[in-house]
Amino acid sequence: MTAQIQAQRPVKRVLNLWAMCLMGLSATWAPAAEPTAQTNQFSWTGLATNAEGRTLATITADWSETPDLADWSRRAGELCAQWYPKIAELLPSEGFQPPQRVRLRFRQDMRGVAATGRNTISVAAQYVRRNTNDWGMIIHELVHVVQAYPEPEPGYIKPGWLVEGIADYIRLAHFEPQARRPRINPDKARYTDSYKTTAIFLEWAERTYNHHLIRSLNQALRQGRFKLDLFKEITGKTVDELWQEFIATLRPKSNSNPTQ
Repeated sequence: MTAQIQAQRPVKRVLNLWAMCLMGLSATWAPAAEPTAQTNQFSWTGLATNAEGRTLATITADWSETPDLADWSRRAGELCAQWYPKIAELLPSEGFQPPQRVRLRFRQDMRGVAATGRNTISVAAQYVRRNTNDWGMIIHELVHVVQAYPEPEPGYIKPGWLVEGIADYIRLAHFEPQARRPRINPDKARYTDSYKTTAIFLEWAERTYNHHLIRSLNQALRQGRFKLDLFKEITGKTVDELWQEFIATLRPKSNSNPTQ
C-alpha cells in the first residue's frame, strides 16, 4: 500500500503543476498566490513585493458594500499588489518611499468612476458593473497613490493636467500598450486636456527628445519644484513648441507629387 501511494505522488505533482499553468493562462496579469494573502467574507489583503523581495506595501480590497463584486475586487487587489512595485520603479525620486498601505474601497452609491485620496482608492460599483474589463482604471488610480505629490505652494505649481497625464501615461505606455488609442483632433486638442491626450503627448515627447522626461517631471512635482520651464530644460524646447511639433505629426501629410 505504501509503495502504491509513493508511486502516485509524482503523477499528482505533475497534475498540480499543469493546473497552475492553466490558471496562469486564464489571467496573465494576476500575481502568483502569496502565502501571506488573506481573504475573508468582505475583503482581501496581500503584500506588494518588489523584485528584490522587499515588501513595499500592504494592499487591502474592501467590498463590504458590494458583495456581488467580491471576485472583481479581489482581482483588483491582486493587480495592485503586482503593479505597485512596478509603478514605484517607474516613478522614483531620491529618498522617496511610497505609502506602505493602500486601500481599495468599492462604493455602492458613488457616482462617476473612481477617486483617490492619499492612499485610499474609492471605486464606483456601478461603473465596474458596466465596465468589467477596465483594469486600466485601477492602474490609473494606483499611480496617484505612488505620485504622492505635495499641495501647491507659492513658487510651486501642480498642474492637474500633468498629474492626470502622467497617471494615464503609466496606464497606456506600460500597462496596456496594445490598447486602442483615442484619436486626437489636432485642431481642437491642447496638451492641457489631461488624461489620455496629455499621456500620448508625453509619451511622444519622451520617445522623441528625452527618455527620462517622465521621471524628471515626476521628481520635480514630488519635490515641490515643478515649473513649466522644466520642459525646455529637459528637452531643449518649451511645452508649447513640443505640442506644435506633436500635433503636426497628427495631421495628414499633403501629397507632394508634382502635377503631371
